[in-house]
Formats: sequence, structure tokens, C-alpha cells
Amino acid sequence: MEAAVLPSRAAYLIADGSAAGFRTAVTQASSRWGGMTEPIVEALASGLSPLHEQTVRVAKVEALVNIDADPLAAEEIAAGLGLPLVALADMRKYGVVFTCSPDEVREFTDAAYAPIAASPTGPLWQLAVAGCVEPGLREHARVSEREDEFGRYQLQSDTRIQGTIAQFGEYLSPTPGHTSMVLWVVEGEGFADSLDFWNTRAMRPVDTIDMPMLLLPGADAVKNWIDFPEQVAHLLGSRPGQFAPDVALVSRSASPEQLLELASVLGLEPTEEEPRAGVRIPVPPTRTAPFTFRTDLDPTAWVTLERHYGVPTSFDVQVFADGPSTLRFAQPVRFNGHAGALVRFWGEPLLGLPARPSIARLVHPDAQWRDGKLQLAFLPMTHQLAVQLTFPLLPQATERLLDDVATGHQLSPAGRLGTALAERADSTALLEPGVYEAAIALTTPRSKELLKRLQELRADGDPDADLAELAATWGGRSERRYLPADKVPNVRAEDRAAALERLCALGWAERGLESVCPSCTSRSFVPLGQTSGSPQCPGCGAVSAYQSGGAPTAVHYRLDSFTDRASDNGLLPHLLVIAELCRRKPRSHFLPGTDVTFADGTQEEVDIYGVWDGKVLSGEVKTSASEFDEAQLRRDVALSQRLGADVHLLASVTPVSEAVRDTARELCDAAGLELEVLDQADLRPAAQKPVPATAADGLGWLRAATADLAALVEKGKPVSHGQVARVLKTAGGGAAPVPGHIAVLSWALTEHRDDAANLLLRLLGALDTAVREHGAAEPGA
Repeated sequence: MEAAVLPSRAAYLIADGSAAGFRTAVTQASSRWGGMTEPIVEALASGLSPLHEQTVRVAKVEALVNIDADPLAAEEIAAGLGLPLVALADMRKYGVVFTCSPDEVREFTDAAYAPIAASPTGPLWQLAVAGCVEPGLREHARVSEREDEFGRYQLQSDTRIQGTIAQFGEYLSPTPGHTSMVLWVVEGEGFADSLDFWNTRAMRPVDTIDMPMLLLPGADAVKNWIDFPEQVAHLLGSRPGQFAPDVALVSRSASPEQLLELASVLGLEPTEEEPRAGVRIPVPPTRTAPFTFRTDLDPTAWVTLERHYGVPTSFDVQVFADGPSTLRFAQPVRFNGHAGALVRFWGEPLLGLPARPSIARLVHPDAQWRDGKLQLAFLPMTHQLAVQLTFPLLPQATERLLDDVATGHQLSPAGRLGTALAERADSTALLEPGVYEAAIALTTPRSKELLKRLQELRADGDPDADLAELAATWGGRSERRYLPADKVPNVRAEDRAAALERLCALGWAERGLESVCPSCTSRSFVPLGQTSGSPQCPGCGAVSAYQSGGAPTAVHYRLDSFTDRASDNGLLPHLLVIAELCRRKPRSHFLPGTDVTFADGTQEEVDIYGVWDGKVLSGEVKTSASEFDEAQLRRDVALSQRLGADVHLLASVTPVSEAVRDTARELCDAAGLELEVLDQADLRPAAQKPVPATAADGLGWLRAATADLAALVEKGKPVSHGQVARVLKTAGGGAAPVPGHIAVLSWALTEHRDDAANLLLRLLGALDTAVREHGAAEPGA
């Protein structure tokens, strides 16, 4: 398994334009491990701006702390983000935002060279640059009163706020690699620039991006900082030329003229060079003066990246399926004292489980899902951690998910049949060529289906003899249907025997012989194990025979009674659909029919419900897609939504039309569900197409057909239509000939019989030459 250790982080909500709120938020963040990565966002009248909402989501914080925003607006914003809302006064006692002081994760710092911090009442830009320190913790940072130090210490990343990311980790974090230096310029109070700078830096990956950031006052201040332009030039000249330009000047308060003035002070020159960022191999030489800048670049795109937070580690664990498993491992963060932190776990035992609160509680009473992983809070954090977790199996998880949404649930009668049938054998065999079709063909038709077929034949005007034959073929309820391999419909001839034998291997079917009574003419199935001696008619008791009318004895196949009953109840399509779902995503488990009772007393039956590789899937299976009318679709989607599904399933063994798909998609979009459609193309795909024939193949077929035809003509007898058809079939590589072609060739042979032999021999010689040149082979060679 793997784990990652990280601080519990928050986003701070301040009133629109609140400088006081910004100061308070910076003070809080400066005292927390990971504080530099905690966003500060404004509560506008309409909620959060799109940029600030994106910032909070990318930061993946644990909670929203209300600093001074309107309480009602704060509640609405927190609800929209799906985050708990915490009052400022409750930060130190609310567990979800608990973390430790940065001094608990920093290495020893010489008091003589302590990092700088700003005064809580100092300029906003200085607070954004360096953070601040509470009066009781001044031994861990030095409050500077020199303006230029806030510029110089940024170049060294030696500030109080920078110390909050000691041992702070990220993993699997994509990055643009190397980018231009981002230089924010503040004119006046600089609230907007300080806030934007803070949030852009909060989103900047900690270790995987080379993107220096500076926040500076205007040229009137910087021009008095001795040697500062040289220090900036030294930093710019130490960077490989992986990017362009050297500097991106950004400001919401400075005019274009003021930006140009600061650029001049720093010795920067404007450029129209196309911006670029990334990594180049081999590494290019370092940048050289004159260093360039642009004022039209937005650094947000460089840092708005999906990432995972925490310092990761991996370890082995012995997992028990029927009880708690103890996880013991050395966590990778070195703490200096009494500290708390979060640990996120992931790995094989958790794969496939839906990220639902109830499933997390099955693993551990205090566990939560975060970022697709299982999270626990530890206090205190020790170097060696030990925790007991219980990893539920997917059937347990499925039961718990139903408990979440229903007051009662149980397998439906059909569901019990389907479950029992699936437990007897691997139902994925239904996906094999012909197996499903063979099982359906062997299913004994019951009265309802028989009546339907009789009505169809009567409506088509079939004679009574056909109706009687149908009734005799289907039989009554007491006799299960049985068929020989060559009578199994809807299965390719080459697949019939294998499909029927597969059903026997599963224990779903049995082999036998058909006996015909000479007295009462009744037919019956005799299992192979009972075929010794002469059969006895089960009706009249007369001695019967295993053949009738001289026909050779053939092996017949019959479903066992349980499988026959399950198939008659329509369970095979359910098992077929489940097999396909599990084939696509093996970490899955489904119930093939469940009766559900909701809190309001209503009862529903869902055809398929379960876990599909971490998602909850619910849906309906129909033998015929024509049953999916709009009313049925509305009922099915509403039920999936009520069952808390992530994915709605629409499945049929016949083709689902585009109109049905479109209606289902619209309903699912409105319900916030994904749609998964399985139909004939997915469940019963056409047989593999033969390899396309080559020109050499065609010559071989034509040569063989010509030779056959020449042999027939040489006999001097008329060539029949059947013989002509076989010749044309050979010439077509086995494809059935068109009747018109048979008629034309038969007429030509009759009209030109005398010349046909010589013509065919000359053609055969020419074809032999062509075959040798093209390397064609005759059929069977």
C-alpha cells in the first residue's frame, strides 16, 4: 500500500476588498504547516469569482474558514464548494482544519539568521511576501522594518511564510517545468496585487516547477535599494534558457508607464519573443543580459494544475478479508514535537470501493475520502504509525450502499435465481460465441411465450398444420426442450458444438439421446448416463428406439431444470450484461435483481445494482430494446437517481436506437448521472470477419474453379445447376453465388458446349502461369 502525510489545510474567506481580513488570514496561515499553500478568497455579492472558486478547488483544502465575510453568504459559498464552514474562533478546536506549527517541521534555525517576517500592521505587500509572526513566537522569525529586505529575502526564499512548506510534499504533479520569473508590481495600498500574488503562489507546485516569484513596490522605492538590480540580474543569469521571456511583469494597480519605469530600474528590456515554458534536452545555456520582459502574460495558467498533496511512502501490509488488518509503517515526515497531521492511504485493498462516507466508515470509524484516497487524522504523529483498518469486500460494500438509500432491500425472486445460477458456474462463459444463443434456444417455452408465438403465426396466416407443428415442437410444461446441435438456431454452424459443450461443462446443460415410441409416437430425452439397453417410453411404457425413420442417432442437449427455469424467468440477459460489465472493469460486483423499499414506503425492483470499479451503477435490462419507451426510461432513470447511482445502465440484447439513446442521455444529464448503454453490438458482437482476400487468393480460387469446371465438361454430360453453383462458390472463395450468375453460366455451357472444353483448358494454362507468378495457392494447399 501507499500513504502520504500532509497538513490539514484551509481556505480563508474574507469580505470583498477587506484589507483587515487579509491581514488576519495571513496571520493564521503563517502559524500553520502548509500555510503558504492556503488560498485567501473574497466573498462577493454573487459568491466567489470564477478564478477564486477554481483556486479553492485546485488547492483541495479541508475546510473554509470565515474571517469576516457575511455569515449567510459564507454558508452558501461553503455549500457550493462542498466544504465544511469553520468560524475563525473555532479554528484551534475544529479537527478538520487542525495542523501543527511550521516550527514543528522545520530544521533548527540559528536565531542570528532567522527568516524575516512582516509586522501584522505593516504594508499589505510585505505581509503577502513574508507572512507575519505572533508576538509570542518572535524567536522563530525576525520582524524586519527595512523595506528592501523584503525584496532581497524573496530572492533567497528565506521568509516566515516560506518556512511553512518545510517537508510539505506533492506527488504526481504535472508541471510546465521552467517558466519566466513572475514579478508583481504594487502601487498604492496594493490589496488586489497582494491577494493575487498570494493565491498564485499558493497554487504554484512546491517542488516540480522552476518559477521564481517576486512582489515589489514601484520604481520610486526599488531604485533606492542598493545593488538590488544586480541581485535580480544574478538570479536571472543563473537560469537555463528553457523559457522566454526572462520576466513576466504583472500588476493590477500599476500603469503601463509605471511598469516600464520599474523594468528600466531593473535593467530589463521589452521583447516580442513568443512566450514559451517547459523542459528542453539537452539543457540549453544559461540566459544572458540583456534580460527581457513582457507585460501581457497571465501566470495563472502555469500553476492551475491538478496535483496530489502529501509526502508519500510505500509499505507492505498483510490484509485479512474477514477482519481487521494492522498497517504498520514508518511515516516520512520528521516532527520536532507534539504535532498532528493527516495521512491518506491508497492501494490494492481499497481499489474498486466507491468513495462514499459509509464505505469509509466500514474501513475505519473516523475515516473520510479525500482526493480519491482514504484519510485519517493522527494526533500525535509518531515516527512509526500503526492503525487497524477493515477492508470490505465488494459484496459488503454493495449491501452498505443499499442500506444508505433504502429502509429495506432483498434479492427479488428473479434475483435469487440469478445469484444461485451465477454461484454454480462462471457466467462469463455467456460472452463466448454462441453460448448465450444456445442457452436461449434450449430454454423451454412456457405458456405465455407459446401463446405469443401462436398468435403471431395465426396473424401471418400460417396454416393449422404449422400451428400444430409449433405446439408439438415446444411441448408442454412437463417436458423440457432439447435439440441436436444442427437444429440450434441463431448460432453459427462452426460454433454450435463448442457452445453446447460449454453449457455442459458449466453444469447448465446435459447430453442425451432422443427416443421415439413406436406405439404412441411420443418423443423423449434420455440422458446419456441412462442410455444402456433399450429405452422405455415414459408415456405408454412400450419399448422405444433411439432413432426414427432410419435417421442416424444424434446427441441432443437439454438445459438442467434449474437453468431452464432461470432462463425462462429472463435471467440470462441479466447475467450476460453483468458478465460484460465485469469484463470491462473486473473490480465490480452486481446483484441481478433487487426489491427495494424506500423510507416513504414505496417499493421498486431494480434489475442490476452494484459497484462498477468505484462507481455505483444501477439500471434496467430488457430482452428487446423496443420495451424502452419514454415512460420506461423516465422510471428507470428516476430509480437510479433515487438509489444514489453514479451511472445509469440501459441494456438490451437487441440494438438500441439512437432515439432511445438520446432520450436516456437527456434524462441522465438532468439527473446528474452518467449513461452506460449496452446492446447487441456490445453483448453479442458479430463473429470475427475473415482476413481480407488478396489478389493471389483470388487467382487460386479461380484456378481451382476452372479446373473443376473443365473436369465436368470433359465428361461430356450436361452440367447441372447444382454443379455450376459449386464451381462458382469455389471461385468466390466460399461465398454463396448469386442465382443470376448460376443461370448465365449454365446457359453459356449449354449453348457453347463444343467450344467450352478448349476454352477452359487454355484459361487453365493462363491461370497456372499467373498463379506461379503471384505465388497463389490452391484451396487446401
